[in-house]
Amino acid sequence: MSDIDIADQFSSFDALHDSVFLIDFGGLVIAANTSALDTLGLTAMQLVGSPFSNYFPDCDMLVPGGDGDVIEISGRRGDGARLLLEGRSSVVYRNGSRCCLLVMRDRHSRVSLEEKLIWAAFNDPVTKLPNLVGFCSRIGQRIHVGEFPLDGTAMVIAISLGRLGFFAGTLGEATRARIVREAGDRLGRLEEVIEIALLDDSTLGVVVSTEDGPDDLTGLVEKLRICVEVSYSPSENAARIVPHFGISRISDPDLDPEDIVRKARFALNAAMQKAMGSAEIYEDETHREAVRHLVVEHDLRRAIFERKEEFWLAYQPKVDCNTGAISGLEALIRWNHPKRGLVGPNEFLPIARQAGIASDLTFIVLERLVEQIKEWQLAGLNMVPIAFNIGAEDVRENRLVPFLANLLQDAGIAPSALECELTETSIVADMRAAKHLFDQLVEMGLQTAVDDFGTGYSSLVHIIDLPVKVVKIDKSFVQTMETSKGSNAIVQAIVAMTRAMGAICVAEGVETPKQFADIRKHGCDLAQGYLFDKPLTPEAAAARLRETRSYGKRIDEDMAILV
Repeated sequence: MSDIDIADQFSSFDALHDSVFLIDFGGLVIAANTSALDTLGLTAMQLVGSPFSNYFPDCDMLVPGGDGDVIEISGRRGDGARLLLEGRSSVVYRNGSRCCLLVMRDRHSRVSLEEKLIWAAFNDPVTKLPNLVGFCSRIGQRIHVGEFPLDGTAMVIAISLGRLGFFAGTLGEATRARIVREAGDRLGRLEEVIEIALLDDSTLGVVVSTEDGPDDLTGLVEKLRICVEVSYSPSENAARIVPHFGISRISDPDLDPEDIVRKARFALNAAMQKAMGSAEIYEDETHREAVRHLVVEHDLRRAIFERKEEFWLAYQPKVDCNTGAISGLEALIRWNHPKRGLVGPNEFLPIARQAGIASDLTFIVLERLVEQIKEWQLAGLNMVPIAFNIGAEDVRENRLVPFLANLLQDAGIAPSALECELTETSIVADMRAAKHLFDQLVEMGLQTAVDDFGTGYSSLVHIIDLPVKVVKIDKSFVQTMETSKGSNAIVQAIVAMTRAMGAICVAEGVETPKQFADIRKHGCDLAQGYLFDKPLTPEAAAARLRETRSYGKRIDEDMAILV
Protein backbone atom coordinates (compact mmCIF):
# COMPACT_ATOMS: atom_id res chain seq x y z
CA MET A 1 0.00 0.00 0.00
CA SER A 2 1.13 3.58 -0.57
CA ASP A 3 2.85 5.70 2.14
CA ILE A 4 -0.28 7.51 3.40
CA ASP A 5 -2.09 7.86 6.70
CA ILE A 6 -4.27 4.78 6.35
CA ALA A 7 -5.92 5.38 9.74
CA ASP A 8 -7.71 8.42 8.32
CA GLN A 9 -9.37 6.23 5.68
CA PHE A 10 -10.16 3.25 7.91
CA SER A 11 -13.92 3.79 7.76
CA SER A 12 -13.84 2.36 4.23
CA PHE A 13 -13.21 -1.09 5.79
CA ASP A 14 -16.57 -0.97 7.61
CA ALA A 15 -18.24 -2.48 4.55
CA LEU A 16 -16.26 -5.73 5.01
CA HIS A 17 -17.49 -8.71 7.03
CA ASP A 18 -13.88 -9.50 7.92
CA SER A 19 -12.30 -7.99 11.02
CA VAL A 20 -9.61 -5.44 10.09
CA PHE A 21 -7.06 -4.10 12.61
CA LEU A 22 -4.26 -1.54 12.17
CA ILE A 23 -1.44 -2.07 14.74
CA ASP A 24 1.71 0.04 15.18
CA PHE A 25 5.21 -1.36 15.66
CA GLY A 26 4.78 -1.21 19.42
CA GLY A 27 1.68 -3.42 19.31
CA LEU A 28 -0.93 -0.74 20.01
CA VAL A 29 -4.19 -0.73 18.10
CA ILE A 30 -4.40 2.37 15.91
CA ALA A 31 -7.72 1.63 14.19
CA ALA A 32 -10.34 -1.15 13.78
CA ASN A 33 -13.35 -1.53 11.55
CA THR A 34 -16.91 -2.21 12.74
CA SER A 35 -16.63 -5.98 12.26
CA ALA A 36 -13.46 -6.06 14.40
CA LEU A 37 -15.21 -4.16 17.20
CA ASP A 38 -18.17 -6.60 16.99
CA THR A 39 -15.82 -9.59 17.08
CA LEU A 40 -14.16 -8.37 20.31
CA GLY A 41 -17.36 -6.94 21.78
CA LEU A 42 -15.70 -3.55 22.38
CA THR A 43 -16.24 0.06 21.44
CA ALA A 44 -13.68 2.03 19.45
CA MET A 45 -12.86 4.06 22.57
CA GLN A 46 -12.10 0.85 24.51
CA LEU A 47 -9.97 -0.75 21.79
CA VAL A 48 -8.05 2.02 20.03
CA GLY A 49 -4.82 2.85 21.86
CA SER A 50 -4.80 -0.38 23.85
CA PRO A 51 -2.26 -3.18 23.35
CA PHE A 52 -3.44 -5.81 20.87
CA SER A 53 -1.88 -8.40 23.18
CA ASN A 54 -4.54 -7.66 25.79
CA TYR A 55 -6.89 -9.71 23.60
CA PHE A 56 -4.47 -11.84 21.60
CA PRO A 57 -1.42 -12.67 23.76
CA ASP A 58 0.30 -14.66 21.00
CA CYS A 59 0.63 -11.69 18.64
CA ASP A 60 4.30 -10.83 19.00
CA MET A 61 5.07 -12.18 15.54
CA LEU A 62 2.52 -10.02 13.72
CA VAL A 63 4.38 -6.76 13.23
CA PRO A 64 7.72 -8.27 12.17
CA GLY A 65 5.89 -10.83 9.99
CA GLY A 66 6.40 -10.87 6.26
CA ASP A 67 3.97 -9.12 3.93
CA GLY A 68 0.96 -11.37 3.20
CA ASP A 69 1.73 -14.11 5.73
CA VAL A 70 -1.18 -16.40 6.61
CA ILE A 71 -1.67 -16.48 10.37
CA GLU A 72 -3.89 -18.05 13.00
CA ILE A 73 -4.24 -16.49 16.47
CA SER A 74 -6.28 -17.34 19.55
CA GLY A 75 -7.55 -14.86 22.10
CA ARG A 76 -10.53 -13.65 24.08
CA ARG A 77 -13.33 -11.18 23.62
CA GLY A 78 -13.87 -8.31 25.99
CA ASP A 79 -16.36 -10.49 27.87
CA GLY A 80 -13.84 -13.34 28.18
CA ALA A 81 -15.26 -15.63 25.47
CA ARG A 82 -12.64 -17.56 23.50
CA LEU A 83 -11.77 -16.53 19.94
CA LEU A 84 -9.87 -18.24 17.12
CA LEU A 85 -9.15 -16.02 14.13
CA GLU A 86 -7.33 -16.67 10.90
CA GLY A 87 -6.31 -14.40 8.06
CA ARG A 88 -3.39 -12.46 6.65
CA SER A 89 -1.00 -9.83 7.93
CA SER A 90 0.37 -7.13 5.65
CA VAL A 91 2.99 -4.47 6.24
CA VAL A 92 1.74 -0.92 5.62
CA TYR A 93 3.18 2.50 6.39
CA ARG A 94 1.59 5.35 8.28
CA ASN A 95 3.42 8.67 8.16
CA GLY A 96 6.59 6.77 7.31
CA SER A 97 6.23 4.37 10.23
CA ARG A 98 5.92 0.63 9.71
CA CYS A 99 2.59 -0.84 10.84
CA CYS A 100 0.74 -4.12 10.54
CA LEU A 101 -2.64 -4.46 8.81
CA LEU A 102 -4.54 -7.58 9.91
CA VAL A 103 -7.52 -8.91 7.94
CA MET A 104 -9.05 -11.72 10.01
CA ARG A 105 -12.19 -13.88 10.24
CA ASP A 106 -13.60 -16.24 12.83
CA ARG A 107 -12.14 -19.66 12.10
CA HIS A 108 -15.03 -21.39 13.88
CA SER A 109 -17.45 -19.75 11.43
CA ARG A 110 -15.35 -20.93 8.50
CA VAL A 111 -15.16 -24.46 9.85
CA SER A 112 -18.92 -24.44 10.43
CA LEU A 113 -19.50 -23.19 6.88
CA GLU A 114 -17.19 -25.84 5.46
CA GLU A 115 -19.05 -28.52 7.36
CA LYS A 116 -22.35 -27.24 6.04
CA LEU A 117 -21.00 -27.15 2.48
CA ILE A 118 -19.64 -30.69 2.80
CA TRP A 119 -22.98 -31.90 4.19
CA ALA A 120 -24.88 -30.18 1.37
CA ALA A 121 -22.62 -31.84 -1.20
CA PHE A 122 -23.60 -35.29 0.08
CA ASN A 123 -27.23 -34.79 1.15
CA ASP A 124 -30.55 -33.45 -0.09
CA PRO A 125 -31.28 -30.27 1.91
CA VAL A 126 -35.07 -30.67 1.81
CA THR A 127 -35.59 -34.34 2.70
CA LYS A 128 -32.29 -34.66 4.64
CA LEU A 129 -31.63 -37.96 2.83
CA PRO A 130 -28.24 -38.68 1.24
CA ASN A 131 -28.11 -37.60 -2.40
CA LEU A 132 -26.56 -39.48 -5.32
CA VAL A 133 -23.02 -38.41 -4.37
CA GLY A 134 -23.52 -39.35 -0.74
CA PHE A 135 -25.14 -42.65 -1.70
CA CYS A 136 -22.20 -43.67 -3.90
CA SER A 137 -19.75 -42.59 -1.18
CA ARG A 138 -21.46 -44.76 1.43
CA ILE A 139 -21.59 -47.74 -0.92
CA GLY A 140 -17.88 -47.29 -1.66
CA GLN A 141 -17.01 -47.25 2.03
CA ARG A 142 -18.93 -50.46 2.66
CA ILE A 143 -17.33 -52.19 -0.33
CA HIS A 144 -13.87 -51.06 0.84
CA VAL A 145 -14.26 -52.76 4.23
CA GLY A 146 -15.67 -55.91 2.63
CA GLU A 147 -19.08 -55.57 4.20
CA PHE A 148 -21.06 -57.02 1.29
CA PRO A 149 -21.22 -60.71 0.39
CA LEU A 150 -20.46 -61.28 -3.27
CA ASP A 151 -23.10 -63.95 -3.90
CA GLY A 152 -25.69 -61.55 -5.32
CA THR A 153 -27.71 -61.20 -2.12
CA ALA A 154 -26.53 -57.60 -1.63
CA MET A 155 -27.85 -55.17 -4.21
CA VAL A 156 -28.67 -51.58 -5.06
CA ILE A 157 -32.30 -50.90 -5.97
CA ALA A 158 -33.45 -47.71 -7.67
CA ILE A 159 -37.13 -46.96 -6.99
CA SER A 160 -39.06 -44.58 -9.21
CA LEU A 161 -41.83 -42.90 -7.26
CA GLY A 162 -44.14 -42.77 -10.26
CA ARG A 163 -46.23 -39.60 -10.27
CA LEU A 164 -44.23 -37.76 -7.62
CA GLY A 165 -43.87 -34.84 -10.04
CA PHE A 166 -47.64 -34.44 -9.78
CA PHE A 167 -47.32 -33.69 -6.08
CA ALA A 168 -44.61 -31.07 -6.56
CA GLY A 169 -46.36 -29.39 -9.48
CA THR A 170 -49.92 -29.57 -8.15
CA LEU A 171 -49.80 -29.86 -4.39
CA GLY A 172 -46.49 -28.13 -3.69
CA GLU A 173 -42.86 -28.93 -3.03
CA ALA A 174 -43.49 -29.36 0.70
CA THR A 175 -45.94 -32.18 -0.02
CA ARG A 176 -43.44 -33.90 -2.32
CA ALA A 177 -40.69 -33.65 0.29
CA ARG A 178 -42.97 -35.00 3.02
CA ILE A 179 -43.99 -37.99 0.89
CA VAL A 180 -40.32 -38.77 0.18
CA ARG A 181 -39.37 -38.48 3.86
CA GLU A 182 -42.24 -40.72 4.94
CA ALA A 183 -41.33 -43.31 2.29
CA GLY A 184 -37.72 -43.16 3.47
CA ASP A 185 -38.79 -43.66 7.09
CA ARG A 186 -40.83 -46.74 6.17
CA LEU A 187 -38.00 -48.18 4.09
CA GLY A 188 -35.59 -47.59 6.96
CA ARG A 189 -37.64 -49.85 9.21
CA LEU A 190 -37.07 -52.86 6.92
CA GLU A 191 -34.31 -55.08 8.28
CA GLU A 192 -33.05 -55.77 4.74
CA VAL A 193 -32.42 -52.08 4.00
CA ILE A 194 -28.90 -50.83 4.80
CA GLU A 195 -28.80 -47.42 3.07
CA ILE A 196 -31.45 -45.03 1.73
CA ALA A 197 -30.91 -42.04 -0.55
CA LEU A 198 -32.72 -39.64 -2.87
CA LEU A 199 -31.11 -40.05 -6.30
CA ASP A 200 -33.20 -37.35 -7.97
CA ASP A 201 -36.52 -35.58 -7.44
CA SER A 202 -38.59 -38.73 -7.97
CA THR A 203 -36.17 -41.65 -7.49
CA LEU A 204 -35.11 -43.29 -4.23
CA GLY A 205 -32.10 -45.57 -3.94
CA VAL A 206 -31.64 -48.31 -1.35
CA VAL A 207 -28.91 -50.80 -0.55
CA VAL A 208 -30.38 -54.08 0.63
CA SER A 209 -29.05 -57.40 1.81
CA THR A 210 -31.39 -60.37 1.79
CA GLU A 211 -31.10 -63.98 2.92
CA ASP A 212 -33.37 -65.07 0.09
CA GLY A 213 -31.78 -66.47 -3.03
CA PRO A 214 -30.52 -63.86 -5.50
CA ASP A 215 -33.00 -65.10 -8.10
CA ASP A 216 -36.08 -64.92 -5.85
CA LEU A 217 -36.70 -61.24 -5.21
CA THR A 218 -40.49 -61.25 -5.31
CA GLY A 219 -40.89 -61.02 -1.55
CA LEU A 220 -38.29 -58.28 -1.19
CA VAL A 221 -39.76 -56.16 -3.97
CA GLU A 222 -43.21 -56.53 -2.43
CA LYS A 223 -41.91 -55.24 0.92
CA LEU A 224 -40.36 -52.23 -0.81
CA ARG A 225 -43.55 -51.64 -2.77
CA ILE A 226 -45.66 -51.53 0.39
CA CYS A 227 -43.33 -48.87 1.80
CA VAL A 228 -43.61 -46.49 -1.15
CA GLU A 229 -46.91 -47.36 -2.88
CA VAL A 230 -49.28 -44.96 -1.17
CA SER A 231 -52.43 -43.04 -1.95
CA TYR A 232 -52.55 -39.40 -1.03
CA SER A 233 -55.97 -37.72 -0.91
CA PRO A 234 -56.01 -34.05 0.04
CA SER A 235 -59.68 -32.89 0.08
CA GLU A 236 -61.35 -34.02 -3.12
CA ASN A 237 -58.14 -34.74 -5.02
CA ALA A 238 -56.93 -38.30 -5.34
CA ALA A 239 -53.49 -39.42 -6.43
CA ARG A 240 -51.51 -42.62 -6.17
CA ILE A 241 -47.82 -43.44 -6.29
CA VAL A 242 -47.09 -46.71 -8.07
CA PRO A 243 -43.33 -47.43 -8.06
CA HIS A 244 -41.03 -49.17 -10.53
CA PHE A 245 -37.84 -50.97 -9.45
CA GLY A 246 -34.41 -51.33 -11.03
CA ILE A 247 -32.04 -53.81 -9.39
CA SER A 248 -28.24 -54.08 -9.66
CA ARG A 249 -26.45 -56.85 -7.75
CA ILE A 250 -23.22 -56.16 -5.85
CA SER A 251 -21.12 -59.12 -6.95
CA ASP A 252 -17.68 -57.70 -7.73
CA PRO A 253 -15.48 -55.92 -5.12
CA ASP A 254 -13.72 -54.02 -7.90
CA LEU A 255 -16.91 -52.43 -9.21
CA ASP A 256 -17.11 -48.67 -8.93
CA PRO A 257 -20.08 -47.54 -6.76
CA GLU A 258 -21.19 -45.11 -9.45
CA ASP A 259 -21.25 -48.00 -11.91
CA ILE A 260 -23.43 -50.11 -9.59
CA VAL A 261 -25.92 -47.27 -9.18
CA ARG A 262 -25.86 -46.54 -12.91
CA LYS A 263 -26.77 -50.15 -13.65
CA ALA A 264 -29.67 -49.99 -11.18
CA ARG A 265 -30.97 -46.90 -12.96
CA PHE A 266 -30.56 -48.58 -16.34
CA ALA A 267 -32.69 -51.44 -15.03
CA LEU A 268 -35.20 -48.92 -13.67
CA ASN A 269 -35.55 -47.34 -17.10
CA ALA A 270 -36.25 -50.78 -18.54
CA ALA A 271 -38.88 -51.45 -15.85
CA MET A 272 -40.60 -48.14 -16.62
CA GLN A 273 -41.15 -49.31 -20.19
CA LYS A 274 -43.34 -52.10 -18.84
CA ALA A 275 -46.51 -52.26 -16.77
CA MET A 276 -46.98 -50.06 -13.72
CA GLY A 277 -45.16 -51.49 -10.71
CA SER A 278 -42.69 -53.57 -12.75
CA ALA A 279 -39.25 -54.60 -11.47
CA GLU A 280 -36.21 -55.27 -13.65
CA ILE A 281 -32.85 -56.83 -12.76
CA TYR A 282 -29.81 -55.43 -14.56
CA GLU A 283 -28.26 -57.74 -17.10
CA ASP A 284 -25.96 -56.92 -20.01
CA GLU A 285 -29.04 -57.10 -22.22
CA THR A 286 -30.68 -54.47 -20.01
CA HIS A 287 -27.85 -52.09 -20.82
CA ARG A 288 -28.12 -52.78 -24.52
CA GLU A 289 -31.86 -52.24 -24.32
CA ALA A 290 -31.40 -48.94 -22.49
CA VAL A 291 -28.92 -47.74 -25.11
CA ARG A 292 -31.35 -48.77 -27.83
CA HIS A 293 -34.09 -46.76 -26.11
CA LEU A 294 -31.83 -43.71 -26.10
CA VAL A 295 -31.26 -44.11 -29.82
CA VAL A 296 -35.00 -44.50 -30.47
CA GLU A 297 -35.75 -41.45 -28.33
CA HIS A 298 -33.16 -39.40 -30.24
CA ASP A 299 -34.60 -40.42 -33.60
CA LEU A 300 -38.15 -39.92 -32.33
CA ARG A 301 -37.44 -36.38 -31.17
CA ARG A 302 -35.88 -35.57 -34.49
CA ALA A 303 -38.89 -36.95 -36.35
CA ILE A 304 -41.36 -35.02 -34.17
CA PHE A 305 -39.64 -31.66 -34.41
CA GLU A 306 -37.86 -31.84 -37.78
CA ARG A 307 -39.32 -34.65 -39.93
CA LYS A 308 -43.04 -34.95 -39.25
CA GLU A 309 -43.49 -36.54 -42.65
CA GLU A 310 -42.11 -39.78 -41.17
CA PHE A 311 -45.44 -40.24 -39.34
CA TRP A 312 -48.69 -41.38 -40.96
CA LEU A 313 -52.06 -42.65 -39.81
CA ALA A 314 -53.65 -46.05 -40.25
CA TYR A 315 -57.40 -46.50 -39.75
CA GLN A 316 -59.15 -49.52 -38.24
CA PRO A 317 -62.92 -49.83 -38.84
CA LYS A 318 -65.54 -50.18 -36.11
CA VAL A 319 -68.30 -52.39 -37.48
CA ASP A 320 -72.00 -52.41 -36.58
CA CYS A 321 -72.69 -55.88 -35.14
CA ASN A 322 -76.12 -56.06 -36.77
CA THR A 323 -75.71 -54.46 -40.20
CA GLY A 324 -72.01 -54.88 -40.98
CA ALA A 325 -71.73 -51.19 -41.86
CA ILE A 326 -68.73 -49.12 -40.80
CA SER A 327 -69.90 -47.01 -37.86
CA GLY A 328 -66.55 -45.47 -37.04
CA LEU A 329 -62.78 -45.55 -37.51
CA GLU A 330 -59.88 -45.41 -35.09
CA ALA A 331 -56.82 -43.43 -36.18
CA LEU A 332 -53.56 -45.13 -35.20
CA ILE A 333 -50.17 -43.45 -35.57
CA ARG A 334 -47.40 -45.20 -37.49
CA TRP A 335 -43.72 -44.26 -37.77
CA ASN A 336 -41.78 -44.94 -40.95
CA HIS A 337 -38.14 -44.64 -39.84
CA PRO A 338 -35.81 -43.63 -42.71
CA LYS A 339 -33.37 -46.46 -41.92
CA ARG A 340 -35.26 -49.02 -39.86
CA GLY A 341 -38.49 -48.92 -41.80
CA LEU A 342 -41.81 -49.29 -40.01
CA VAL A 343 -41.39 -49.00 -36.22
CA GLY A 344 -44.25 -50.53 -34.23
CA PRO A 345 -46.24 -48.29 -31.89
CA ASN A 346 -45.60 -50.69 -29.00
CA GLU A 347 -41.93 -49.84 -29.39
CA PHE A 348 -41.93 -46.06 -29.70
CA LEU A 349 -45.04 -44.95 -27.78
CA PRO A 350 -43.78 -46.09 -24.32
CA ILE A 351 -40.49 -44.32 -25.01
CA ALA A 352 -42.37 -41.16 -26.01
CA ARG A 353 -44.33 -41.24 -22.75
CA GLN A 354 -41.21 -41.70 -20.66
CA ALA A 355 -39.41 -38.91 -22.55
CA GLY A 356 -42.32 -36.50 -22.08
CA ILE A 357 -43.03 -36.05 -25.80
CA ALA A 358 -46.20 -38.13 -26.12
CA SER A 359 -48.34 -35.00 -26.29
CA ASP A 360 -46.35 -33.81 -29.29
CA LEU A 361 -47.26 -37.05 -31.04
CA THR A 362 -50.93 -36.45 -30.15
CA PHE A 363 -50.75 -33.08 -31.89
CA ILE A 364 -49.22 -34.68 -35.00
CA VAL A 365 -52.06 -37.23 -35.03
CA LEU A 366 -54.64 -34.46 -34.81
CA GLU A 367 -53.02 -32.43 -37.60
CA ARG A 368 -52.93 -35.46 -39.91
CA LEU A 369 -56.43 -36.54 -38.93
CA VAL A 370 -58.08 -33.17 -39.55
CA GLU A 371 -56.35 -32.92 -42.94
CA GLN A 372 -57.58 -36.42 -43.85
CA ILE A 373 -61.17 -35.73 -42.77
CA LYS A 374 -61.26 -32.59 -44.87
CA GLU A 375 -59.89 -34.47 -47.88
CA TRP A 376 -62.45 -37.26 -47.52
CA GLN A 377 -65.31 -34.80 -47.04
CA LEU A 378 -64.35 -32.96 -50.22
CA ALA A 379 -64.25 -36.33 -52.01
CA GLY A 380 -67.86 -36.96 -50.94
CA LEU A 381 -67.17 -40.11 -48.91
CA ASN A 382 -69.64 -41.53 -46.38
CA MET A 383 -68.12 -40.04 -43.25
CA VAL A 384 -68.21 -41.65 -39.81
CA PRO A 385 -66.76 -40.44 -36.49
CA ILE A 386 -63.02 -41.05 -36.30
CA ALA A 387 -61.45 -41.71 -32.92
CA PHE A 388 -58.02 -40.61 -31.76
CA ASN A 389 -56.19 -41.70 -28.63
CA ILE A 390 -54.79 -39.49 -25.89
CA GLY A 391 -52.74 -40.34 -22.80
CA ALA A 392 -52.29 -39.21 -19.24
CA GLU A 393 -49.82 -36.56 -20.42
CA ASP A 394 -52.52 -34.86 -22.50
CA VAL A 395 -54.84 -34.86 -19.49
CA ARG A 396 -52.26 -33.20 -17.25
CA GLU A 397 -50.83 -30.63 -19.64
CA ASN A 398 -54.06 -28.76 -20.52
CA ARG A 399 -52.86 -28.04 -24.08
CA LEU A 400 -55.16 -30.34 -26.00
CA VAL A 401 -58.44 -28.40 -26.03
CA PRO A 402 -57.16 -25.02 -27.32
CA PHE A 403 -54.94 -26.74 -29.91
CA LEU A 404 -57.80 -28.88 -31.21
CA ALA A 405 -60.30 -25.99 -31.22
CA ASN A 406 -57.99 -23.86 -33.38
CA LEU A 407 -57.25 -26.79 -35.67
CA LEU A 408 -60.94 -27.54 -36.32
CA GLN A 409 -61.82 -23.88 -36.78
CA ASP A 410 -59.03 -23.31 -39.33
CA ALA A 411 -60.04 -26.43 -41.29
CA GLY A 412 -63.78 -25.79 -41.08
CA ILE A 413 -64.41 -29.25 -39.62
CA ALA A 414 -67.27 -29.94 -37.20
CA PRO A 415 -66.11 -31.33 -33.81
CA SER A 416 -68.68 -34.13 -34.14
CA ALA A 417 -66.40 -35.69 -36.76
CA LEU A 418 -64.03 -36.72 -33.96
CA GLU A 419 -64.10 -39.04 -30.99
CA CYS A 420 -61.54 -38.88 -28.17
CA GLU A 421 -60.42 -42.14 -26.50
CA LEU A 422 -58.71 -42.27 -23.09
CA THR A 423 -57.76 -45.51 -21.33
CA GLU A 424 -59.44 -46.47 -18.08
CA THR A 425 -56.03 -46.58 -16.35
CA SER A 426 -55.28 -42.98 -17.34
CA ILE A 427 -58.71 -41.89 -16.12
CA VAL A 428 -58.27 -43.52 -12.73
CA ALA A 429 -54.80 -41.95 -12.37
CA ASP A 430 -56.37 -38.48 -12.18
CA MET A 431 -60.16 -38.60 -12.15
CA ARG A 432 -60.67 -34.90 -11.59
CA ALA A 433 -58.44 -33.83 -14.49
CA ALA A 434 -59.97 -36.48 -16.78
CA LYS A 435 -63.50 -35.28 -16.04
CA HIS A 436 -62.49 -31.67 -16.63
CA LEU A 437 -61.00 -32.57 -20.03
CA PHE A 438 -63.98 -34.70 -21.09
CA ASP A 439 -66.39 -31.92 -20.08
CA GLN A 440 -64.49 -29.48 -22.29
CA LEU A 441 -64.42 -31.86 -25.25
CA VAL A 442 -68.14 -32.64 -24.99
CA GLU A 443 -68.88 -28.93 -24.78
CA MET A 444 -66.94 -28.51 -28.01
CA GLY A 445 -69.10 -31.20 -29.66
CA LEU A 446 -66.81 -34.27 -29.60
CA GLN A 447 -67.74 -37.77 -28.49
CA THR A 448 -65.68 -39.24 -25.66
CA ALA A 449 -64.74 -42.89 -25.09
CA VAL A 450 -63.18 -45.03 -22.35
CA ASP A 451 -60.59 -47.29 -23.97
CA ASP A 452 -59.30 -50.67 -22.69
CA PHE A 453 -62.09 -50.89 -20.12
CA GLY A 454 -61.54 -53.73 -17.68
CA THR A 455 -57.73 -53.51 -17.50
CA GLY A 456 -57.58 -51.01 -14.66
CA TYR A 457 -60.14 -51.26 -11.90
CA SER A 458 -63.15 -52.50 -13.94
CA SER A 459 -65.58 -50.42 -11.95
CA LEU A 460 -68.46 -48.38 -13.24
CA VAL A 461 -67.73 -45.97 -10.38
CA HIS A 462 -64.75 -44.66 -12.35
CA ILE A 463 -66.78 -43.63 -15.38
CA ILE A 464 -70.33 -43.06 -14.15
CA ASP A 465 -69.69 -39.34 -13.54
CA LEU A 466 -67.87 -38.82 -16.84
CA PRO A 467 -69.66 -37.61 -19.98
CA VAL A 468 -68.80 -40.85 -21.78
CA LYS A 469 -70.54 -41.84 -25.03
CA VAL A 470 -68.52 -44.99 -25.83
CA VAL A 471 -67.05 -47.80 -23.70
CA LYS A 472 -64.50 -50.11 -25.36
CA ILE A 473 -64.02 -53.60 -23.88
CA ASP A 474 -60.36 -54.54 -23.71
CA LYS A 475 -59.31 -57.21 -26.20
CA SER A 476 -57.81 -59.43 -23.48
CA PHE A 477 -61.36 -60.30 -22.34
CA VAL A 478 -62.81 -60.61 -25.83
CA GLN A 479 -60.08 -62.97 -27.00
CA THR A 480 -60.39 -65.31 -23.99
CA MET A 481 -64.17 -65.63 -23.92
CA GLU A 482 -64.03 -69.06 -25.57
CA THR A 483 -61.75 -70.51 -22.90
CA SER A 484 -62.60 -68.47 -19.81
CA LYS A 485 -65.99 -68.30 -18.17
CA GLY A 486 -64.70 -65.34 -16.17
CA SER A 487 -63.89 -63.33 -19.31
CA ASN A 488 -67.30 -64.18 -20.77
CA ALA A 489 -69.02 -62.96 -17.61
CA ILE A 490 -66.93 -59.76 -17.55
CA VAL A 491 -67.81 -58.95 -21.16
CA GLN A 492 -71.49 -59.57 -20.46
CA ALA A 493 -71.35 -57.34 -17.36
CA ILE A 494 -69.57 -54.49 -19.17
CA VAL A 495 -72.13 -54.58 -22.00
CA ALA A 496 -74.95 -54.42 -19.45
CA MET A 497 -73.32 -51.53 -17.58
CA THR A 498 -72.74 -49.63 -20.79
CA ARG A 499 -76.33 -50.04 -21.89
CA ALA A 500 -77.52 -48.84 -18.47
CA MET A 501 -75.45 -45.69 -19.00
CA GLY A 502 -77.00 -45.13 -22.41
CA ALA A 503 -73.59 -45.44 -24.04
CA ILE A 504 -72.31 -47.44 -27.01
CA CYS A 505 -70.32 -50.61 -26.33
CA VAL A 506 -67.40 -51.59 -28.59
CA ALA A 507 -65.58 -54.95 -28.43
CA GLU A 508 -61.88 -54.65 -29.31
CA GLY A 509 -59.68 -57.40 -30.72
CA VAL A 510 -62.39 -59.52 -32.38
CA GLU A 511 -60.51 -62.12 -34.44
CA THR A 512 -62.78 -65.16 -34.85
CA PRO A 513 -66.41 -65.71 -35.91
CA LYS A 514 -67.08 -67.33 -32.51
CA GLN A 515 -65.87 -64.25 -30.63
CA PHE A 516 -68.06 -62.08 -32.82
CA ALA A 517 -71.08 -64.31 -32.27
CA ASP A 518 -70.58 -64.17 -28.51
CA ILE A 519 -70.24 -60.40 -28.26
CA ARG A 520 -73.26 -59.95 -30.54
CA LYS A 521 -75.24 -62.39 -28.35
CA HIS A 522 -74.35 -60.29 -25.30
CA GLY A 523 -75.75 -57.21 -27.05
CA CYS A 524 -72.53 -55.41 -27.96
CA ASP A 525 -73.13 -52.57 -30.44
CA LEU A 526 -69.86 -52.40 -32.40
CA ALA A 527 -66.90 -54.69 -33.05
CA GLN A 528 -63.32 -53.90 -34.00
CA GLY A 529 -60.56 -56.35 -34.89
CA TYR A 530 -58.70 -58.43 -37.44
CA LEU A 531 -61.83 -60.45 -38.24
CA PHE A 532 -62.90 -57.46 -40.28
CA ASP A 533 -59.70 -55.59 -41.11
CA LYS A 534 -56.25 -54.82 -39.81
CA PRO A 535 -55.46 -51.08 -39.59
CA LEU A 536 -55.79 -49.75 -43.14
CA THR A 537 -53.81 -47.26 -45.15
CA PRO A 538 -55.68 -44.01 -45.88
CA GLU A 539 -56.35 -45.24 -49.43
CA ALA A 540 -57.77 -48.58 -48.26
CA ALA A 541 -59.85 -46.87 -45.56
CA ALA A 542 -61.30 -44.52 -48.20
CA ALA A 543 -62.29 -47.54 -50.31
CA ARG A 544 -64.13 -49.03 -47.34
CA LEU A 545 -65.99 -45.78 -46.73
CA ARG A 546 -67.29 -45.84 -50.30
CA GLU A 547 -69.08 -49.14 -49.60
CA THR A 548 -72.58 -49.03 -48.12
CA ARG A 549 -72.49 -52.30 -46.16
CA SER A 550 -68.78 -53.03 -45.98
CA TYR A 551 -68.83 -56.20 -43.87
CA GLY A 552 -72.47 -57.30 -44.07
CA LYS A 553 -71.83 -60.23 -46.41
CA ARG A 554 -68.94 -61.49 -44.28
CA ILE A 555 -71.08 -61.36 -41.14
CA ASP A 556 -73.88 -63.28 -42.85
CA GLU A 557 -71.42 -65.96 -44.01
CA ASP A 558 -69.78 -66.27 -40.58
CA MET A 559 -73.10 -66.58 -38.83
CA ALA A 560 -74.24 -69.24 -41.31
CA ILE A 561 -71.12 -71.29 -40.57
CA LEU A 562 -71.76 -71.15 -36.83
CA VAL A 563 -75.42 -72.19 -37.09
